[in-house]
Parts: sequence; structure tokens; C-alpha cells
Amino acid sequence: MKNNIQKIRRERWKLVPEAVPTVRRNCSKCKEKREFINSMKFRVNANGKNVDVWLIYRCEKCSTTWNMSIFERSPVSAIPEEEYAGFQANDRLLAESYGRRMDLFVKNRAEAVTPEGGYRIEAEAESETGTEEGAEAGREAGAEENVLPAESGFRRIELEVPFPMVLRLDSLLADRLGVSRSMVKRWCGQGVVVKLDREENVWKSEERLCREKVRNGLVIGIRPVLSAPETVPMPQVCPPGLTPVKLKA
Repeated sequence: MKNNIQKIRRERWKLVPEAVPTVRRNCSKCKEKREFINSMKFRVNANGKNVDVWLIYRCEKCSTTWNMSIFERSPVSAIPEEEYAGFQANDRLLAESYGRRMDLFVKNRAEAVTPEGGYRIEAEAESETGTEEGAEAGREAGAEENVLPAESGFRRIELEVPFPMVLRLDSLLADRLGVSRSMVKRWCGQGVVVKLDREENVWKSEERLCREKVRNGLVIGIRPVLSAPETVPMPQVCPPGLTPVKLKA
């Protein structure tokens, strides 16, 4: 079993939309659901030693406002002085930062919407299993060592998608790996790109995987493989120093 888990690279990709999320809610003036846009302005209400802070959103159609609560009856002393000054000065970067916090949308029971547009990936290599100690730790943590492909250099990638996004997996991998979407589709059909089924604790290979929408918690695996004619070099898929292996048909 130890040979099956050597040099397995674990990664986490956080997808962050370039556009600031909006809020979809009923507009009292329009009498229907509209998207409310982050105005990049705050409302601050200080009452004695306590303070309330809201981030102001405006209806895209009629500019009716809706305030998303950030702090409620919080002691002024509990808010960092620089941040409090930013609330009062309507600091744009601060407004954008709070406008990307999913916990605030959940707290306010607000429906977050990610506008169409670009995104960036904040990639993080969590670990690379390749030692006896690492193997033991993986077993204790209930890792998927019994179902991981045996190729050295296998990449296990977990997606973190804080906000809903209209993005297919083939588009994500094509952009990230520098290949065509048709190539990603071929890899999905050949088992180069696989998906972890958490319930069955197995890696599944299917061509339709390329059409799946990216979502939070989706785990995919990429084998360091060159297979089939018309393939191109895969330096982004195969880590440096490892030799790609050809799959049998």
C-alpha cells in the first residue's frame, strides 16, 4: 500500500470572482426580485459605547437601498481603530473586502450572486505524501489511500468555491493547465482526470465529468499521463522530475 501513496500532491484551489458579488432580493419599489449592487459605502450608527455598521447595497433598477449588517450593537473598542476609520471614510477596499465575505451573506440571509466575468485562483499546495510517517498520518485521518491511483505524481485537487459560479470544469482546467477544452474532455474519457466520490470513497472516470459545474468541495484527481495521439506536453500536469506514464487502452 505504501507504494500507492508515494508523491501524491494535495492541492486546494480557491476560486475568487474578479467582480464583487451582488445580492438578489425583493425590491420594495420594483415589486419584484432585483439584483442589489454593492455601493462601496457604509452606514455607521454610534450610540454611546456601541456601534452598528452596515454595508449599503442599491437596487440596479431604482437605487432603493438595502443594508447588510456587519456589526450589531458592538463595542467601539472591539473594532480595530484603522478599520473603524475606514468605515467612516467609506474606504473602497474595505467595502469590497466585506462584500466578498460569504459568512456575512449567510448571517443576513442574503442570496449572493456572482456576476459574469473573470476569476482568479488562489492555489495552495497542502502537502505531498511520500514518507512512511506521512502514510501513517493519512491512514489515521481516514485518507483515500486505498483508492488513489498508483502513479507517482498524482494530483489531488479540492476546489473551494465560496460564491456560486457559472463555470464548467473543462473551462477551469483548460485555463489552469494551458490546454484546450477538447483535450480536457479527452482526459476525462481516458481517466486522466477523475472525480472523487466521497460516499463510495472511490475515484470515478467519465467523459461527462468535463461538463460538470465547479462547486465548493469538488475533489478531482489528475494523473501525470500522456495518452492517445495528438496530445501535447503536459508540464503543468506532471510535476518537475517525474516521467509521464502511458495508460493502457
